[in-house]
Amino acid sequence: MKKICIVSLVLCLTCTAVFAKAAGEKPFPSKDITLIVPWGAGGSSDLVGRRVTDEMSKIFGVKISVVNTPGATGTVGMNDCLLKPHDGYTLIANATPHTHYVNGLADWSPKDWDYLAAYYVPCVIAVSKNSKYKTFNDLYKALKDNPANTIKNSVAGIGSSGYNAVMVLSATDAVMGKGLNTPYAGGADAIKALLAGEVDFTSQLSNEMIDLLRSGDLVALCSLTEENLVLEGVSKPIPSIKTFIPELAKSLPIGDAFGLMFPSDVPDASKKALEAAFVKACKTDSVKAFAGQKGMILLGSTIAESNELKDKAAAAIGFTLYDLGIAKRSPQDLGYKR
Repeated sequence: MKKICIVSLVLCLTCTAVFAKAAGEKPFPSKDITLIVPWGAGGSSDLVGRRVTDEMSKIFGVKISVVNTPGATGTVGMNDCLLKPHDGYTLIANATPHTHYVNGLADWSPKDWDYLAAYYVPCVIAVSKNSKYKTFNDLYKALKDNPANTIKNSVAGIGSSGYNAVMVLSATDAVMGKGLNTPYAGGADAIKALLAGEVDFTSQLSNEMIDLLRSGDLVALCSLTEENLVLEGVSKPIPSIKTFIPELAKSLPIGDAFGLMFPSDVPDASKKALEAAFVKACKTDSVKAFAGQKGMILLGSTIAESNELKDKAAAAIGFTLYDLGIAKRSPQDLGYKR
């Protein structure tokens, strides 16, 4: 009888502990979240991250603090995130992380991150309003006649969207790779450099220059889209680069998807909560209107859809850079196929 009582007591205590643990587990998120932007303030990653997480914060009922940590083409901030607990409480605002490994900037793979794509943003080749290059043909001729690479292109770091754009184009037409790519801390800084006359043109993303295109301070020479690009508030459609170089049509469109990321080993329950809040946030009037305001295409994709987009970009751009001799390592090392 005594033995039975002891067994019953043990079972009772065990059940109590299990129920207590279950009762103590709080649904995600139960505390504030940190969003690391691995670029300077005002660039694509920063603008998109702040807009989407502002709505997610309302949905979750917790604060999402934004910390800008630029450096090494986004690698510094992303490494900071990896050093934090992989619990979903530290997020990254960035474009698809497809070139860090192949360019030797990081040892982690694009597959080490789960992605939530908010917007697709095309690249645009633009000059300042006072530029001597009035048309794309003017700029192209100058690049072609420029063996010393003295014509400067401002980009948001080696491996950024604007840098990758001209490198992908140069795989078909070598002239497009003859500009001297001049790296800056982010897209906003790359645009400022163009306005200041530090560089001759930029191949940055449409949302980073949209307000200046509307004001006329920047002039778009061409878009890296399959068709002419129509942007809200810009008086004329921006001609596709294939209008001038038909052979480049096979490389289009060139741009990037921007959104949120977190380590792929974050618990499933937290992933599902983040995904649900993200998709809901992308359906709000604020996030939808932001697409038109900033010259972007709304996606609002799920994790599975976003990861597929990310991996396709990692393979396509990674192999292009490797074949050009720019990338130090092959995407094949990570299991990607051509």
